[in-house]
Amino acid sequence: MYSLAFDLGNVVFGFNYTFALEKIRGKMGASVAKVIEEFYINDFTLPFEKGLVSGRQFYQKFKNTFSASFSYSEFVDIWCKIFFPIPEIVKLVEKLKKDYSIYLISNINELHFDYLYQEYPHIFSLFDDLILSFKIKSVKPELKIYEVLKVAAKEEFKNIIYIDDRPDLIEAAKQFGLLSIRFTGYSNLIDELKKFNIVVR
Repeated sequence: MYSLAFDLGNVVFGFNYTFALEKIRGKMGASVAKVIEEFYINDFTLPFEKGLVSGRQFYQKFKNTFSASFSYSEFVDIWCKIFFPIPEIVKLVEKLKKDYSIYLISNINELHFDYLYQEYPHIFSLFDDLILSFKIKSVKPELKIYEVLKVAAKEEFKNIIYIDDRPDLIEAAKQFGLLSIRFTGYSNLIDELKKFNIVVR
């Protein structure tokens, strides 16, 4: 019997940084495009996702780097309100939970997690365990975070199906021996699960 591990961003929840940053564009000395570039190209958020800095420390770094002028509470509100559940995946997890152990494995910072957990407790209750980068101080594709998943699932990698939207993380997980599915949409995921004889009831 397989265990399944779902990524959070762009799998269980969609998100849009640009939408949030547009709201504070007038309070930053940097363009929205520049901030996004720092996030995705230069790993600006990585220390925060690894739990190496606090929310307030990250806020100060954000302010200093992008010449921003807003309060911490304003920042938290804008920073966190970027997510929306992907309903068909939530329903899929609900169905799979009847027959399989289901885990969440995510590169996520403390502010985002606290907000999501408060707003969507039902969704998080569907998972047998939550493997969160900021708590264990390791991010995908580091081996440590997958090792924590393996311990939580009480399974070898060859019995864990890992689902993520990022091809680089999928390839890294395969190198460690996890069974991996790149998420490109609901229908494709259903087709890929069938290859493991997992049929949604």
